[in-house]
Amino acid sequence: MPYRKVTYRLYPNAVQSERLEEVLGLHQRLYNAALEERIRVYRETGKGLSFADQCKVLTQWRKTVSALSGLNAQSEQVTLKRLHLAFQRFFRRVKNGETPGFPRFKAIHRYPGWGCKTHGDGWRLHPGENGAHGRLYLQGVGHIPMRGRARTAGIPVTCKILHKAGRWYASVTLAIETIQRARGTAIGAFDWGLTAFLTIATPEGIETVANPRHLKNQRAELKRLGQEVARKIRAAQQMSGR
Repeated sequence: MPYRKVTYRLYPNAVQSERLEEVLGLHQRLYNAALEERIRVYRETGKGLSFADQCKVLTQWRKTVSALSGLNAQSEQVTLKRLHLAFQRFFRRVKNGETPGFPRFKAIHRYPGWGCKTHGDGWRLHPGENGAHGRLYLQGVGHIPMRGRARTAGIPVTCKILHKAGRWYASVTLAIETIQRARGTAIGAFDWGLTAFLTIATPEGIETVANPRHLKNQRAELKRLGQEVARKIRAAQQMSGR
């Protein structure tokens, strides 16, 4: 089953915006805390933590930190998964002899957002009539008005909440049963050139489009207009004495 993404613009009210910023800050601090935990354990034991190990640690954190227990558990696992993938890319570059780039701690202005997993667990999409606009439900935030429309209707699978330039967006992944597109049977190729503007090759043959050379054909007119402007400037200077 193919997947497609659709991005909706969210329009939270003042209370919802404050809560969204709070959730964003919690995920950013969770990411940094998990990174710090990996570094600490490696320095003490010489062994790294896996994604499964950190999910177990997350369970303990949720019992002691009330702010984390108020978030959706699956969305917190997505944040840990993001860190896990960052370490996988780091080790791959080390293995290939490339510049490693160790995972960094994230400042709040460099943390784009967080992810949600299963539809119906912590989030739910409520599209409007004909699939356009509607509302997005987020656990702990409520129903947020949204605008946007998917080109092809599908089943919501996952969601990412993004914060860009002071605006909130929801990037939703949809599972599409079939993608119907109008397609033809003919083939062709084209090439942009300097001598010839365009060369088109089709089963019927090759067609060449000549270069219009707009600048060369209008150079004389541009020169005349430039001289006319210059004369007017000199006349104005003489009349004003400047």
